Amino acid sequence: MQWGVNAPGLHSGDRYRFTESMHGGHDDLWVSNVQILVMAPAKQTDIERMLRATAAEGRIGIREYETMIETDKRLVAEDQRRLNDSTSQLTADDKLVLQKDMEHWKQQIADNESNIAGMKTDWHPLDLGMPDALGYAAGPNLYAFVLRDGRAYKFISASGAGEPPFEERQRAFLDMLKRFKFRKMYEVPKERGICVPYGFIPDDGSLGFRIEVSLRYADRPGVIYTVGAGVVGESGIDGSEPSGLKAIARAGGAGLSGALVGAREVKRIGPRGARIGALPAEQGGISMNVADAGKPPVNGYSVYTGYGGWGHSRVLPYITVDMRSFTKEQEPTLKTNPPPVEESLARLDELLKSIRLRPTDLPMPELADIGK
Repeated sequence: MQWGVNAPGLHSGDRYRFTESMHGGHDDLWVSNVQILVMAPAKQTDIERMLRATAAEGRIGIREYETMIETDKRLVAEDQRRLNDSTSQLTADDKLVLQKDMEHWKQQIADNESNIAGMKTDWHPLDLGMPDALGYAAGPNLYAFVLRDGRAYKFISASGAGEPPFEERQRAFLDMLKRFKFRKMYEVPKERGICVPYGFIPDDGSLGFRIEVSLRYADRPGVIYTVGAGVVGESGIDGSEPSGLKAIARAGGAGLSGALVGAREVKRIGPRGARIGALPAEQGGISMNVADAGKPPVNGYSVYTGYGGWGHSRVLPYITVDMRSFTKEQEPTLKTNPPPVEESLARLDELLKSIRLRPTDLPMPELADIGK
């Protein structure tokens, strides 16, 4: 299997992907209020470059404020010149308007000078107290760039409505970084905590999460399986996954890319019941031949499988697995077109069966309570 993680410099690094165009719908990963991105292969120069890019945003912001200050100063000078012009025929009302304009421009100058001073204070490198790691504070946001085993990990704690105060977020952010561990491919930790591609964050079983990351079989690179999971009722997730509606919509052709429009030999898959491990799920999809008339068939398909999840449960979050195919025309890096849908459905079924509850060295809090 292969994870769809970024190569350094690919796109803007804001989401998980195999290539610029090969990814799921919204591939990203949040643990609590921290977004985590993984890039590979990477080296020290890559995390240094990412920190410089973050710092450059502050310099750009300062230059923008300086430009606005220069503009406002010119406006003040022009209004003052008109007031001092003895030959002008300004009325008392005209002079009052000019004076109010000058007060407005001067206030904007003072505000922007304050913004610059704040940015120079708030935008600064952050000592993470860790080897092979660089940090940066950018106003209310916190960034960390960590290098482990040839992979770069980017952590972002961004402020938002209802978020804790900065000092509290910074303590939690640094604590998460110090607990973060590198994880080998296929390694399944026994501790309570949350896995990310090539990483693991131990916790007491209480952290919220929202994850959507794609993987694929190395011998079938044109078919990706986007695995999603999240705590229902937290992390911006209002309610259970609407798996039934999504299965119906996908079987009706929703979510297909423009390259599949006008295809022939359409085969609808479901909607039907399915299972994700032992959990009841809904499944729906569509398969079709996307080749031009008279050409050998080219398979294109998209199949959604979802389980709704329980409110505020870390043991039973919502879970989705979204299979998508990509042709050579859609993705030029591919050397072959997708295999027949029957083969990929069989692999999808094996992947769904493999999803299961993970025993931990200490029970998850909600399971421990059940035991009591």
